Amino acid sequence: MSDQKESSVLFNLKELMNLEEDRIQSEAEAAAAAAQAERERIAAEAAAKKAAEEARIRAEEEARAAAERAAREEEERLRREAEEGALRVRLEAEAAARAEEQARLLAHEQKLATIEAEKKKGVHPGIIVGIILLVVGGGVGAYFGVVKPQLEERERAARVAAEQAEHERAAREAERTRLNAEAERAQADAQAAREAAAQAQAAAAAAAANMSGSSGGSSGGGRRSRGSSSSSSSSGMTSSGMSGSNNPLSGLDF
Repeated sequence: MSDQKESSVLFNLKELMNLEEDRIQSEAEAAAAAAQAERERIAAEAAAKKAAEEARIRAEEEARAAAERAAREEEERLRREAEEGALRVRLEAEAAARAEEQARLLAHEQKLATIEAEKKKGVHPGIIVGIILLVVGGGVGAYFGVVKPQLEERERAARVAAEQAEHERAAREAERTRLNAEAERAQADAQAAREAAAQAQAAAAAAAANMSGSSGGSSGGGRRSRGSSSSSSSSGMTSSGMSGSNNPLSGLDF
């Protein structure tokens, strides 16, 4: 009878030790899962912050480079316009001077021709008029054949340069818009990563709490089931002496 009591108590102690080991293992697994979730959340948040910061720095650097390039191009355009304006003024002044010189020479030639005609009295007036028209035509041809085409070519080059500068400005604006969109997208991804990490942490904490609660409930149920099985297996031990004691360790000699 004493041996049966001792065996039953030892069996109960072993079951209690097993339940305690299961509880400790469950709590350790829950703690490890929570720690892993926290590490993943911290790593995801750090990666998202790094990506957002790199995108912001890259966007700022590219915007600064675009602004410097635009300033240089604007300065070059103004310098080119100033040079072209000065050249146009110089060419016009030279053309006016040549026209004035041609007019002066024409007047001088006309005067000489008139004097010579008066001396000879034999020269036809049409010849004199032809000479005058030839000189005038030479001056006009020099202006429209040389000076004016140069001015028109300069103006055309200025228009082409202005159109090219406008296209480049539009391209820089589009690039700046794209970089801003990338920075905003990186910030949104970082926010989404932080939210996902927070949700993962909350889910891990809830799972740990559920595992802890279920391990406690299973411990009580296990004790009850094992107690009933032990009482059924040792039905011969349910005498008045056994029912009078609630201590499972009673009957042992320590």
